Amino acid sequence: MGSINTISLVMRRLKDDWQLMVSIFLGILVATTLMSGAPVYLDALERQSIVGSVDSAVARFSDTYLTIITETDFVPVEVQAIQDTNDVYLEAIERNVAPIHIGTKRHIRMSFHTVSLPSESTPGAPAGRIAEGFFQNYSGIEDHVTFLAGGSASDSVKRGTQGPLVEAIISDVLAQEFDGLSVGDVVVLTPSVADPSRVSARIVGIFQPTDPTGDYWQGDAEPFVNPRVPDPEGGESTRQPLVLGMFLTENALVQAVGSAFPGAVVDSSWYGSVDKEILKTWSSGEMRWRMDGLTEELALSLPGSFVRSGITVLLVEFERSSFLASVPLLLLMTVMGVTVVYFLFMIVSYLAPARESDIALFRSRGTGMYRLLRLYLIEGSILTLVAVAIAPFLALLAVSLSGTLPYFNNVTGGSLLPVAFNWVPFVTALGAGLLCLLVFVVPGVLGARAGLIVHKLRSSRPPSVPFVQRYYIDIGLLAIGGVLFWELQARGELVSGGLFDQPDVNEALLVAPVLFLLVVALLFFRIFPMFVRYIGGESQSLVDRIATVTLIALVLALAVREIRADDRTGWIPQGAILAGVAAAYYATARADSWKFRVLGLLAQAALIALFIWSEPIDPEQSSVLFAASIAVTLIVPLQLLYYALTAFARRAPVWVSMTLWHMARNPLQYSWLILLLVLVSGIGILATTVGATLDRSYEERIRYEVGADVRVSGLPAYFGRRDGGIKNIYGSLDGVDTLSLALRSGGRVGSGDQGVPFSLLALESEGFDVWYRDDFSTVPLNNLLAQLGRQDPVEPILIPENATQIRIWANPAEYYQLVFLWIVLQDQTGRTRIVTMQELGFPGWHLMSANLPDDMVGPLRVLAIQINEPGFGAVGTVGSAVFDNLHAVIGSTGEEVLLDDFENNLDWIPLATSAIRSDELALVSDVVHDGESAAWFSFGKETNRGTRGFRRASGNGRIPVIASSSFARAAGASRGSVLIVGVSAGLVPIEVVDVVEYFPTMDPIGGGFLIFDLPTLLSYVNGLNPIAEAGVNEFFLSADDDDGLKVFRQVSALVRNQGHVTGAQPELEALEQNPLITAGWRAMVIAAMLIIVFTAGLGYVVYLLAFTERSIGEMAALRSLGLSSKQTAGLIGLEHLMVAFIGLGIGTWAGFQMSRMMVSAVTLTDSGGRVLPPFVLTTDWTIMGPL
Repeated sequence: MGSINTISLVMRRLKDDWQLMVSIFLGILVATTLMSGAPVYLDALERQSIVGSVDSAVARFSDTYLTIITETDFVPVEVQAIQDTNDVYLEAIERNVAPIHIGTKRHIRMSFHTVSLPSESTPGAPAGRIAEGFFQNYSGIEDHVTFLAGGSASDSVKRGTQGPLVEAIISDVLAQEFDGLSVGDVVVLTPSVADPSRVSARIVGIFQPTDPTGDYWQGDAEPFVNPRVPDPEGGESTRQPLVLGMFLTENALVQAVGSAFPGAVVDSSWYGSVDKEILKTWSSGEMRWRMDGLTEELALSLPGSFVRSGITVLLVEFERSSFLASVPLLLLMTVMGVTVVYFLFMIVSYLAPARESDIALFRSRGTGMYRLLRLYLIEGSILTLVAVAIAPFLALLAVSLSGTLPYFNNVTGGSLLPVAFNWVPFVTALGAGLLCLLVFVVPGVLGARAGLIVHKLRSSRPPSVPFVQRYYIDIGLLAIGGVLFWELQARGELVSGGLFDQPDVNEALLVAPVLFLLVVALLFFRIFPMFVRYIGGESQSLVDRIATVTLIALVLALAVREIRADDRTGWIPQGAILAGVAAAYYATARADSWKFRVLGLLAQAALIALFIWSEPIDPEQSSVLFAASIAVTLIVPLQLLYYALTAFARRAPVWVSMTLWHMARNPLQYSWLILLLVLVSGIGILATTVGATLDRSYEERIRYEVGADVRVSGLPAYFGRRDGGIKNIYGSLDGVDTLSLALRSGGRVGSGDQGVPFSLLALESEGFDVWYRDDFSTVPLNNLLAQLGRQDPVEPILIPENATQIRIWANPAEYYQLVFLWIVLQDQTGRTRIVTMQELGFPGWHLMSANLPDDMVGPLRVLAIQINEPGFGAVGTVGSAVFDNLHAVIGSTGEEVLLDDFENNLDWIPLATSAIRSDELALVSDVVHDGESAAWFSFGKETNRGTRGFRRASGNGRIPVIASSSFARAAGASRGSVLIVGVSAGLVPIEVVDVVEYFPTMDPIGGGFLIFDLPTLLSYVNGLNPIAEAGVNEFFLSADDDDGLKVFRQVSALVRNQGHVTGAQPELEALEQNPLITAGWRAMVIAAMLIIVFTAGLGYVVYLLAFTERSIGEMAALRSLGLSSKQTAGLIGLEHLMVAFIGLGIGTWAGFQMSRMMVSAVTLTDSGGRVLPPFVLTTDWTIMGPL
């Protein structure tokens, strides 16, 4: 066969099978376009995300956030050295980041020196006052300051009486701070007072920065013009002393300092401004290699130099977040690509039988395998090359046009997505084309090995076992899937860490979803013939398999469970019952009469009921035991259904029976179509479920983290102690609806340091407005919070406002050395204070008193009576004392006002000192000072941070809390449990009133968390330890409709750097503007729907074309046997409906299972951790439903 004949034969074969060939070409074109478009799409989304990240960073901070700052130390104060370092810097900038570099400002600064101020600058000032100061130069400063006196410094360096004399300018703040320096004053700078080297500087100008927050000053002029001594602890230096920083010209600084201080060095910093518009056109990879190149080059050229920029910070955050956000997209693209390739394989598989007669004829006439291989290669190459040539351009066009979709309006404004025209899509298309060529050639060549006789035999007797079962390919895929599933469960995610903590995708796990779909479908093919015969009432072999597997699995699961529990015989009774079930089932299956079958079914039902009674179904047990326990209950219903189907088959219309028989005779012909339907329906569920779930998860993460519309956290201790300041200032802001105060802290269970650690949140339970999800707890939020305020009311002890003293009668059982009596008071603003009385003293009644503080807002309340003894833990003195007649004294009249006479009701309870209560409080009548009874207090050696005593309360005195389930497990607690927990202020008795799974802003990992009522907790802990008074360190704001962003901005402006402000609306808007998270996925869902319509629709058409000839013959034979046209139509319709129902049903179920598994693996935070709250599987039925 010559080459010309081969080509003509190929063209004739393409023409003869043009319908299938067009379908194959479209499949190849779609596959290559999809695969070549994947990297283009991800790159375009990444580029668009960079634009959003840069704009967001600049909006949050300023343009100076992107400034490239280079710092180097120990530059010699020499003209050549100064110039050389500058040249090296500029060359490195030019070679690496020249496109975005728009100018550099250089700052040269000396170290701190001793400065002698002029004695005549302020009358009466001490002569020659010594201060700290230095010389510095900042290029272009004259253009960015306003002179209040004098003018710019010149390069002039003169010979003065104390070394070189230079001209300097200083800020008005420094001039005022350093004895009112003015123009014309001369200061002298020296390394130390004893050093004879001097440089004199004449003040020639006093200025103010023109724009103190401008870009020239990097957003803050203070560090330049009003420098301060650094904080030795590394904190804010705003309260540190000022340093006299004087600005000189570069030439004057180098000449004067270089000549006066030989060997002197300076620090040099360069501030390289960046063009953000050009920066936004760079990819993350280009940013990375350019910034790394700059850093490496400067590190070699300027040893010890350091480069920092917001670009590198932005890049690190972007690379991590964009990588994690792109994993779900990559997963969906992988599933779509495999589906299209399978679609191509299916079409080619249908083409091979259609050509078997031709190939058999070729083979019978001596054509070798090599010539047939060349024939298929030429055919496939023609189709593939055309598709590969077109696909990259289609991909680029489709990706670019996707920017005009409504999903991208917030991102692109309706314009095209930015795409990069490079070699990547062409190479990807070529690789996809080779894969498609392989798929085209292999089935045809493998099918060409048989001759004409074998072809005739196949057509008369179709094979009942497909090759995937004949060669156990499905079992192999199941084994591979099991390994991947185990790895996915072990890792819990698709992302794996690499060297240097760089995240990477576990590529093997990307195929897990499609492999799961394939395995489910292929395993179903093994039971498909049995299923059809079961539905047709021909055989109950399907039930036999189910019963056998279920009973064996149950026995094994029970045996393993009991053996693990060190009980080797505990499974035998249940095993005997299951053996009885097996025997009854066997007898029933072999029974010939209905009576025996009924008896067998009743016996099975009774034994199964006995088994379930002895081994109740529990979702908490192992998955195998749980599933098998459910399956065993279905054995009898499945047998009853089979008998019903058998009866129905005898009375069913002929077209129904013929349909079932036809499908049972040759189930292989439906295999590939069902598998395609499984894949496309699985993709649809995966795309709409994972997308909708991730959308909801991203939004709920934000709402869980913020809690309300705006949350302010991390406030300093003093911030929350302002007298109503937070509510007065922030609660009155425009747009604020409600404000709730909170205290966030931590603690440990028990009285020691070894207890289970937990976090706590104390909030204002009344009126607390927070986002909450119903599955966080079994009780609604309002009912939960209502339980926190559950306190037995007790009448407060109020001290008259005109009282000056508080007194109490005390009678200790014996003398206790260094044991003092304290009274804890609280004013109307919530502040607490201890008033200290003297030692308890010797036995016998004596009056103890203390003056009331006059700086507290009355009327004051008595919170607690405490005894204090130095020491912590179980080191206190054991003893007792009796107290009577707590009263106040009116200062103006001396009148005594009785506060509590301890006569009838004892509304006091002992303070918690340990898990085992060792202190006791009771009314006694045998030892009284006045009246009929007094309060007897017995105290043990346990102390609560050195204190013991009793506080004002009724009932049991325990504080109600809501606990997380993780805390309950760790502490061994449950609803109603009573515990002692340690917080920063001391020990607190609590009662768990309810248990929740999650609560906004709280992490249940580890020891879990507790939720307190804020007023109740503060009242207790501040009464316990007023010295370390606890205060509010957090608050939540709820905004009016659509005012969340406005409230966030107002609060941010007020809080500044005193705390951390987060807002739900700004975070949600940023989420909408990230194309990798929202718009990118939604567009891919549309692409997935198009793939579904294309593959399912065209695949079904190809299936019909492939079996048209055979179907026509079969239908004609049935018509000749007497079937009417309606019966024939019913037969065909039922057959196709069953195929569609089976394929779509299995695919939908598998899609949901796969979605749950995949969402669990890809829902990660930006740091790679698990998300809070956990996701809720959600399907977007508005897209999937119509399909």
